[in-house]
Amino acid sequence: MSIDGPGREKLRLVAARLKEAGDEGKGLKRELQKNITKAAEPLARKIADEEHLKPYLPDRYAKVLAKDLGVRVVNRFAGGNPAVQVRAQAREHKRKVARLDAGTINHPIYARGARREWTWSNYQTGGMRAGFFSDPCKQATPPIRAKVLQALTETGRKITAHG
Repeated sequence: MSIDGPGREKLRLVAARLKEAGDEGKGLKRELQKNITKAAEPLARKIADEEHLKPYLPDRYAKVLAKDLGVRVVNRFAGGNPAVQVRAQAREHKRKVARLDAGTINHPIYARGARREWTWSNYQTGGMRAGFFSDPCKQATPPIRAKVLQALTETGRKITAHG
């Protein structure tokens, strides 16, 4: 989930200044990435937590999904569109995470034979509640954004001091 906001332009400017700084800016870039990841990691842990998932999913599925769900923070500084993202995807099974967040689940209908031959239902809503991913992202955005902006300001100050 990408959430646009007031820090995007500041991130773009700091990323450009770090690139201009060359080798001298590499340590600052690593420090900035570490601080941004640190700001968003609690959100990633919450999304993947079984207790968080329970109100959103049918009985027992929260435990199954929690074991299979990988949630990570991604910092992109390369190119003209730097971003900070939180991404979730199934590690082993082909679970449709976006569909789960929308409040539907797919499952086989009378599964028999080889998996590739199963008939699937993609519209089960019983026991489902939308937003296991998007709800905590919306809630966590303001404090994460504040921490990211603070890290960008600090990095910008350090670049100016070095340059």
